[in-house]
Amino acid sequence: MKTVKSAKQLTVTYFSIIAFAIITLHFSLLDATLEDFEQINANNRLQHAKAVAEEVLQEQSNITQFAIPPFTHAYLDPKLLPPQVRFPENTPWDKAFEIRSQGADDTEYFAMKTRITDNKTDKTLYLLFSDYIYEISEEQVFLNQLKQLGISILLLVVSFVVVLKASARLTNPLTQLANDIDSRNAGDLSPIAPPSGINSREVLQLVDSFNLYVTQINELLNRERSFNRYASHELRTPLMVMKGATSLLGQSNDPAFIAKQQKRLEQATSEMNDFVTTLLSLTREEDMDNISSRQLDRKELEEIARVHTSLLSGKLVDWYVEAPQPIEIKMPENAFKILLGNLIKNAFAFTEQGHVIIRMTPSAIMVEDTGTGLKSNETGHKGYGLGLLIAADICRKYHWHLHHETNQYQGCTATISLQPNEKPNGQTE
Repeated sequence: MKTVKSAKQLTVTYFSIIAFAIITLHFSLLDATLEDFEQINANNRLQHAKAVAEEVLQEQSNITQFAIPPFTHAYLDPKLLPPQVRFPENTPWDKAFEIRSQGADDTEYFAMKTRITDNKTDKTLYLLFSDYIYEISEEQVFLNQLKQLGISILLLVVSFVVVLKASARLTNPLTQLANDIDSRNAGDLSPIAPPSGINSREVLQLVDSFNLYVTQINELLNRERSFNRYASHELRTPLMVMKGATSLLGQSNDPAFIAKQQKRLEQATSEMNDFVTTLLSLTREEDMDNISSRQLDRKELEEIARVHTSLLSGKLVDWYVEAPQPIEIKMPENAFKILLGNLIKNAFAFTEQGHVIIRMTPSAIMVEDTGTGLKSNETGHKGYGLGLLIAADICRKYHWHLHHETNQYQGCTATISLQPNEKPNGQTE
């Protein structure tokens, strides 16, 4: 595994690089400044010496070398130059350059080769400039800059200590957060508390993002558990139908009887497919904006209710549908069939006499019964209670709202509130 540096190590590394760059830049600027200043000083000195040399030669044309106070010497013959000084053959004209004598004194010179006119005759003049006082001053300036550099290094060290402590205070919450996460059990999906101490906005944002992620994982696990629970509940009936139809097929050779059992098998298979498709949709995220609207009418409500009329066998219960006009809804037919079917099954199962009304309005769908009411439902058949949980999950999935209320005299009413943008067919805003 690749070794990853800690925040403290990275701070030391980056700060060292920056400090080294600052010191290097300081030295480079100092050296460049001294060199440039020395070059400018020498060039101005030699240009001044050239003008003085022209005046001297106008008065004394027979001399071949002479001194120009305070630090310059002029030569008309290169052979008269000091033996330790040599002008390169490609020396440029009228440009000062630095040379170092090759003798024991190791003296630094600035030299320039130029042309002057003496009695209308062009002559080559060699100028040598050596200012040992300037060299001493240059060394003093350098030493003074070293002192300033020492102060700068001291300030860098102090800054480094401050940055290191600040880095530790900023990273300690992250370290504590990492340790808290490492120490959690694999099944612990509870929100994590912000670490103690000074927390930055980024740390709090990280904690919030982590908790949101944990919540999403928890919801996903709950959906998977719900799928297993719901599947066992919803598939029990069609499986029993299939088992019964299969066993009956071997008891008769009557074509009409066989066709009836085959139809029961087809209906049970189709019902199982609808259940599985809907339950799987509850376990995954979908973009609700991509679901197209469809029309819901009285006929569809009656067909869903008619499937469960076997629950009313032997009871004095009437059921009917009130749906003055179709409405537009954003829910697949299979999902709506399971949603409303569970509400109707619940109403049929807990109503011994009276009526069950399936009512549809522009903003809601209601199932009203004269049964035993909510309290009895809560302590009664657990299977039907699970059906209500499935209905609630489907409503939550498609941004509908399901609620129950006890009727004034008897029974209860389950109400599905539609989305605000779902309107009856033909209705305009």
